[in-house]
Amino acid sequence: MAGPLRTRIEQDMTKHTLGHIDTKLRGMLGSRTTFVIVEGSDDLAFYQRFLDISKTASYYSTKLNEEGKVQDGGCEELQNIVRTVLADGRTDKVVGIMDTDYRRYLPHYDYPQNIFHTDHRDMEMTALSTPSVQQALRGWIVDFDAIFDRLKAMLRHAGELRIMNDRFRLGCSFRKKVKISCIFDTSNHSVIGNWRIKYDGKFLKACLKKRKQTFVGLLKTSFGLGKAAVFYMTHTFANENDYDVCQGHDTIQLLSLCLVDTATYSPDAIWEKCFDAYTIADFKNTRLFASLHTWELAKSAKVFKN
Repeated sequence: MAGPLRTRIEQDMTKHTLGHIDTKLRGMLGSRTTFVIVEGSDDLAFYQRFLDISKTASYYSTKLNEEGKVQDGGCEELQNIVRTVLADGRTDKVVGIMDTDYRRYLPHYDYPQNIFHTDHRDMEMTALSTPSVQQALRGWIVDFDAIFDRLKAMLRHAGELRIMNDRFRLGCSFRKKVKISCIFDTSNHSVIGNWRIKYDGKFLKACLKKRKQTFVGLLKTSFGLGKAAVFYMTHTFANENDYDVCQGHDTIQLLSLCLVDTATYSPDAIWEKCFDAYTIADFKNTRLFASLHTWELAKSAKVFKN
């Protein structure tokens, strides 16, 4: 390995998740271990149930910030972790599992080596797409199907704007600036009548008024919004699967609000119901599992429980 590359890897290996992997690789069983990296702590809890813990070491993506504090790394750091471990050369038994997000709608996107993705938009929407989870929610939430159907127009529209944001790099932070809760009237316990105007307005404001945006940056954003508008008017997502377009956190949040009794039907409680209903049989029915299993066989590795 070239000197500069080794130096970079050694520097990277001091980071949080990479540090754990480095320690494991220095041990006697390191070369026989399959490393599984996921995006966050919720993902780790979700997937860890299906892993053979005697043969795998699983972590969620973290890194150290400039102050030396641990912070979530997300999908970008997950890819960096997998790439760094592969470049290090001590093992090739490392995989990353991340949400598809809207990469299926990005032209010419190729997943990096050893990176695998969810069947649908994210972990939550993949779980919600399964009959066993839907059945569990029907047994717990009265009129679940009717409520979910009423929310689809709002959730799909929000998802379509997220696709535009990703495809044309508009820089909107939905988590901070355009929360799905903005279209819900808590006094009337219902979605507001002009929800589309309200949501679109917040989206445009978030794109155009980003912090520290220069004049040139504003021009680029405006040009991107123009291209996005043309694309939106000339393309349709009507035939796309709900579970590919709608975003998981938005779906669970809006469902919770519409059920009014948010103490009982909190987002955490709804996800816990989905989590418990989603079985290893459901997981083994996914394209994600099929891809990972093919990789597992090719590497003579052991990843999953029997």
